[in-house]
Amino acid sequence: MKRRPAFTLIELLVVIAIIAILAAILFPVFAQARERARAISCTSNLKQIATALSMYQTDYDGFMPASGMLPTNPATGPDGTNLIRMLMGGTSYFLQPYIKNRGVFICPSDDLDNYWGRNNTGWGWSNEPWAREPSSYMFRHVFDCAGDGGSNMRKGTPDAKVGRPASLITMFEVSAFHQEKLPLYGGVHPAAVPTIPPRTRTINAVFADGHVKVFHLNYGDPTWNTNHDMNWVLYPVGPAGGADLGQGADFNNG
Repeated sequence: MKRRPAFTLIELLVVIAIIAILAAILFPVFAQARERARAISCTSNLKQIATALSMYQTDYDGFMPASGMLPTNPATGPDGTNLIRMLMGGTSYFLQPYIKNRGVFICPSDDLDNYWGRNNTGWGWSNEPWAREPSSYMFRHVFDCAGDGGSNMRKGTPDAKVGRPASLITMFEVSAFHQEKLPLYGGVHPAAVPTIPPRTRTINAVFADGHVKVFHLNYGDPTWNTNHDMNWVLYPVGPAGGADLGQGADFNNG
């Protein structure tokens, strides 16, 4: 009788070990490629949002939307809850007529944790029709209150007020979705614990002139102010300081 060739136990173990090594090498690469694709999709979302915001301004005489313009339970002051109103559905409410796809407001890497209370049912406006479309992208506080401290949240920011549109962020990811997926500042609402983000952290952001790019958070080395973070203009330029939309910028570009 003729014996058929077969793997020995040692050969079989070697093959299994090689497969395991290759899998250990390739799986992280595949995961990185998948996350990179999601980041690109997120950038595309923000570009569509930027275009919608521009179209909104065209229709409303150059004015941006504001949380105080929501139809019910409007914000009357910049107390921080105005940001939550926009995250819970205000952004979608204002821009939906120009986008028609609610999925654009969600980053593919967003796990929908309750950042800034956007999924919280305990707010006075939680049951309003517009407050059921949480977004991954925050409409920035300084624009929501017209750049002047927001004594009246019912007025939007006019584009004529923005002095350096290519240097000012209007909308950004509320979390580092494509890195450690932690909120940019303040922890997860309501148990907020101020923390200093790592200097390597990046987010996708829309600028006032409509362009979208990755923004690095090391703008203010060596200082970091957790109270201002992305709320107000981050880098003060000139005597007016960082809260001024006419002179401020979000990075030191000389």
